[in-house]
Amino acid sequence: MISWDLIKKHKLGIPLLWDITMVFVVLGNLALIVFDLSYLSLRPFYFHKFPEILELYDKPILGIENHRTTTNYTDLVDDLKYLTQLRDDGFRENQRKITREEIYRVLTSLKSQVSNEKFDSLYANFESAIQLEDAQLRRKKVEETLVQLNDFISVLEETDEITNLSELSEKYAFINRLSVETNESKEIISIVQKMDKRMLEIVETNPFAMSGQTKFLSEIQTSIKNEYQTHKTKARDIKLRQELDPVLNRDRIPSTVVAFAWFWRDQNRSLEEKIDFFNSHFREYFALNYYRAISSDGSPVNNYLLLDAPFLFFFLAEFIISWLIAIRNKTYIAWFLYPIYHWYDVLGLIPLAPFRFFRLVRVYKIYLMLQTNQFTRILGNDLISRTLRYYSNIIKEEISDIVTIQILTETQNEVKSGNSLDQLVNAIDQNRDELKKVAIKNIAKSAQNPNLQALIQNLVTEVSERVSANMKPISLLPKEMQANLTKQISLTIYSAISQATVAMATDPSGRKSIENLIDYLIDEMIVFAQDPDMVKLNTNITVALIENMKKSIGEKKWLKAEIGSS
Repeated sequence: MISWDLIKKHKLGIPLLWDITMVFVVLGNLALIVFDLSYLSLRPFYFHKFPEILELYDKPILGIENHRTTTNYTDLVDDLKYLTQLRDDGFRENQRKITREEIYRVLTSLKSQVSNEKFDSLYANFESAIQLEDAQLRRKKVEETLVQLNDFISVLEETDEITNLSELSEKYAFINRLSVETNESKEIISIVQKMDKRMLEIVETNPFAMSGQTKFLSEIQTSIKNEYQTHKTKARDIKLRQELDPVLNRDRIPSTVVAFAWFWRDQNRSLEEKIDFFNSHFREYFALNYYRAISSDGSPVNNYLLLDAPFLFFFLAEFIISWLIAIRNKTYIAWFLYPIYHWYDVLGLIPLAPFRFFRLVRVYKIYLMLQTNQFTRILGNDLISRTLRYYSNIIKEEISDIVTIQILTETQNEVKSGNSLDQLVNAIDQNRDELKKVAIKNIAKSAQNPNLQALIQNLVTEVSERVSANMKPISLLPKEMQANLTKQISLTIYSAISQATVAMATDPSGRKSIENLIDYLIDEMIVFAQDPDMVKLNTNITVALIENMKKSIGEKKWLKAEIGSS
């Protein structure tokens, strides 16, 4: 959190402005990276809620275009809708007028490019035809002139204007054909047969596969088959397939194609109802499908670098400036060590997608920067800071628990293999010499330790008194003298042993005896470790101990914590 009170009391210096700039630049860059990485998965959401994003990001950045195969099918559906609209006389006449005006603009553009007397004559004929008052005569003259114009331009080199003129001429002829009521059914049949071919192409080639959206094709197929199943009869299915045979020229016609063929030929629904049903159940799937251009190296086009370049230049400049400052302040013993210590920044500057991950380190650097800045308060006692600390502790605990439990599980597996006791004994065996030195050193120290001597003397006295009380009385000595004699003998024996022990620890021959004893004990341990019962007992005890540790670690301690106490 920025401490605005402190900022008001102080002037905005360069360090503070730089820190604030870095915060917003890094967060902006990370937001852009997350947006790019999640764009394709969230594209359906943007399609519904923010279609403007698709216009800005689809083709310019990722080379995404509407897939031609699926678009051709929806275009035919739009043709059917347009056909129903042309039933209105006013709409039909208005469309005819708009088409004439578009044709005239294209011809005017071609006139400046084509120098030919015949073209000039046809252009003049069209210009005079559109000025006729009589609608029937004007329509007839315009259509005749367009036929002659298309015959003329068919031998010319194809350009955008020529292609556009051919499409507009076909549209104008289509509108005129629909002026005759009997022609509508013929146009519908023609469009539906084209749709049959397009649907066969969709089913056989699966244009959704390249964009990873095959599930959309499955949804389409399932939905239309379920719809057809409620109306399907054996006779109807046979009749549809016979009708499709000459159109598709296929021995085996996919059931999806048959289902759609039935849908568009269904006499129980009007054409408007079919179009509305298609738009509400299928159009979204067709519209979401896309084709992504391929770059020269065979990978999908990705121009994300165009957006990322400003951030890269900024971070590169910041890196160079920080390097120069480090050299000036002699932060490191050699000038070339700065990139080594900041290797994550170097990798983050590589303009390739796999290296974007290293820019996440900048978030931690921002945290440190804000934590040390006098104008900011990071992880203080306010609610936001406590909440951040609370959830960060949860993440740290969960990650550390997972790692620790995994390590303990591997340890359990190693113990179960029966090698743990052998490993322990081998480790002791490999350190024989060190054990001997430590044993001799500590024997001498322990024997000369006054506190230990007093403790053992008290213990010897207590033991001798118990022994004396339980011994049979000696007739020649009084009982008290007998007890004192036993005590003195025990202390004398302890003192002798203690002195002998010190002497052994300091005398070469004595040290050799102690070393031989240690060798004997280690050899016995090696033999002992090979006993099957001992191995089994050791395994059971160790596995149980580790299991209890795992249960303790697996306990969710953060469940008992509160945000306020974090």
